[in-house]
Parts: sequence; structure tokens; C-alpha cells
Amino acid sequence: MSRGFTKFVETTDRAIVRIGHAVTFLFAVVVAISFFEVVMRYLFNSPTSWVHETTTFLVSISLIYGGVYCYASDRHIAMTFVVDSFSPRVRWFAGLLVHACTSVFVTLLLYGSYLSAWDAFFRPNGRFHMQTSGSAIDTPFPAINKGVFFASCIVLFVLVMLHFARHVALYKPMCDGVYVNPNAREDA
Repeated sequence: MSRGFTKFVETTDRAIVRIGHAVTFLFAVVVAISFFEVVMRYLFNSPTSWVHETTTFLVSISLIYGGVYCYASDRHIAMTFVVDSFSPRVRWFAGLLVHACTSVFVTLLLYGSYLSAWDAFFRPNGRFHMQTSGSAIDTPFPAINKGVFFASCIVLFVLVMLHFARHVALYKPMCDGVYVNPNAREDA
């Protein structure tokens, strides 16, 4: 189970990272429409009413997915200098504690994002209505943003559970002395 499951988790991580690379192109779109705004405002004295709201929305979508990307690629901030001095067995238990705490955090985050998304898409009487920005163009960006945040939390929850299960599956190899840290990178 351990080998096939580990390969499945790695494949899932790689797919999420590939999607993250595609999401980074949203920043290029932000630069392009910001440049358009500068040209319209300063060359033609005709500022737009939609650029600020749109760029804020696109950047927020990118940053929301960035959290999932960082977790999948194991590029998040980690202070490993203490744990690296431990034996493999103690390191495994420290990893177990980290996975348990992360699982609790992501579960609560998922619940909170669900409540936020529900309120953004449904009125108190249960009728569908997307929350809007209330600005001059009154876009549904707040509702979409909260929906994307909820979807990202679902993906992050699944990832955390997969990584947790992979960590638990590596207990026996660790006890047998053949433990290999699945998060170890060759480029590190």
C-alpha cells in the first residue's frame, strides 16, 4: 500500500503544482490591465471604473490558490533546524504532530470557508443570490472569491489528509530502518 499510495500522493501534488503554474498567468493579466488603466488615465484622461476591482479579484484568486500550491510543492515556511537534529523516529513523531495540527486547522478553515461561501451565494431564506461588490460596476467578485476560497479549502483538506495518511503509512518503513522522508527534495 505504501508505495502505490505514495506515488498517488506525489502525482496529486504534481497536478496541483501544474495548475498553480497556470494560475500564475493571472498576474500577467493583472499587469496588462493595469497598464491599460495607466494609458487610459494619463494619456486619454479617461480612467476606467473596472480595473481596480478586477485586479484585486484576480490577485486574490491567485493568492488563495497559492496556499494550496505551497502545501502541494512543500515550499511553505518550515523551521526544520530543530527537527533535523532528532533521530528518524522522533522526527516521524514530530511530523505526526504537525500533520495532526494541520488537519485540525484545515478542518476549521474548511468549515469557516463553507459558511462564508454559503452566505455569499444564498440569502437567509435559502434563495440563490450572489453577493456583489456594491461598487459602480457591482460585480459578483466577492461571491466568486469566497467560492474559490471554499474550493481551495476542499483541495487543501484532501491534500492534508493524503499527506497525513502517507506519513502514517511510512511508520513501518521508518521502524525497519528504511525510512525516506517523502518531503525531502533533491534540490534542497
